[in-house]
Amino acid sequence: MYDSIIIGAGLAGLSAATELVRAGRDVVVLEARNRVGGRVENATLSNGQVVELGGQWISQAHEQLRALIDGQGLEMIGPSSGDLVLRLHGQVAQVPESAAAEQHLTPFEFADLGQGLLRFRRLADRVAQNPVWTQANAAWLGQTLAQWVGANLRTEGGRAYFTALATNALDVDSATATLIDSLARAGEGVDLESLVAVNGGLKQQRVRGGVAQVAENLAVELGDAVRLSSVVVGIHHDDDRVVAVLDDGTEIEARTAVCTLPPRMLLDTVFDPPLPAERIQLAGKVPAGNVIKAYLAYDSPWWRRDGRSGQMGADEGAVRVVFDTSDESTGEGILMGFFEGSEASGFGKKSVSLRQRAFEEAVEGAFGKAPSEPIEYLDRDWLSEKFTRGCHGAHFAPGLWTTGGPVLAQPLGRLFFAGAEYASAFNGYMEGAVRCGHEVAAEVDELLD
Repeated sequence: MYDSIIIGAGLAGLSAATELVRAGRDVVVLEARNRVGGRVENATLSNGQVVELGGQWISQAHEQLRALIDGQGLEMIGPSSGDLVLRLHGQVAQVPESAAAEQHLTPFEFADLGQGLLRFRRLADRVAQNPVWTQANAAWLGQTLAQWVGANLRTEGGRAYFTALATNALDVDSATATLIDSLARAGEGVDLESLVAVNGGLKQQRVRGGVAQVAENLAVELGDAVRLSSVVVGIHHDDDRVVAVLDDGTEIEARTAVCTLPPRMLLDTVFDPPLPAERIQLAGKVPAGNVIKAYLAYDSPWWRRDGRSGQMGADEGAVRVVFDTSDESTGEGILMGFFEGSEASGFGKKSVSLRQRAFEEAVEGAFGKAPSEPIEYLDRDWLSEKFTRGCHGAHFAPGLWTTGGPVLAQPLGRLFFAGAEYASAFNGYMEGAVRCGHEVAAEVDELLD
């Protein structure tokens, strides 16, 4: 009998497993895919350049993830320098890296944006520092971010700019993300005021060669303890043990287990005894985000010729956020962008060629006509991924975060839960997954003593 079964070989599962093994515990990691990493995944373009199909951006505040990166000797690289392009209400503005929003907002709109950012920052600080107030105002904090923006910013330009910045920085859909979820993300290292350029904001750096290397290196350390293509369809647990049932009928027994499935995926797993009714209801109300992450590769980073960084934010269109993720060593240019929310839903039903065309149109609308056709297009529709069904992290429905979030993370006897969605800090981020994995490993180790 193992000391612990880890279900899922993403960052949370691998972090938990590694900590337990280092503590002398005997573990097995069961991963449904034929690879490790979960929602971090590398792909290689035809030119040999590695791109990241999943999680990518790392800030200075992501201390535990950065510790893993440093410990593995991986190299961090920053964002490209240059001007930001903003496309608001069909108008394109190229904003100098050192400039602020007043470059293309009217004085009244800029003042409105400033007071909105100040209100948002003060509210984020209050939520972070005053849990009693936060709990007392849970219902009000459950409104959507879009509702809050509509009530607190008075000008159309101020609202559009604030929404574009928030979408860019927080990885949220303002129409569905709750205010409390957005404030929590803003309290964890996101500086909206400085997001006009990526420098200083949350999306600050990435790993050369892809952050999926972190997961791959952890898996190498774990060795044969990691079993790929092992689909867990059932989890039986009682006062003495936990049994994981695979899709081929194999049963694996341990004294404890750590389940790292996203909340929505719990509904596809048979639990015996069943999950509490409250947890089932919560899991059904916490869908993952809907994102298609896409790349366009060119023979050169042509957009830089006019001083542009390759970063774009827009308030409309199929692709509203774009970054330059070129590797300077190749001389070729790579643009990364997102189809999100309703755009991802619509384009997920369309062909790859149509998605490519939509991305090219977004690029042309922001940066002008490319001097040559792209040499390659690649994307990942995370909603169609069988063992993920969505990305980025899950979003709590309005009014649900303050009461439901902690419930989802509570252990059930010897069965524990870890992952980005269960994290008490940096919820929804890679850092949250790593931290949660470490914290749960400590709890499991204590129970095993």
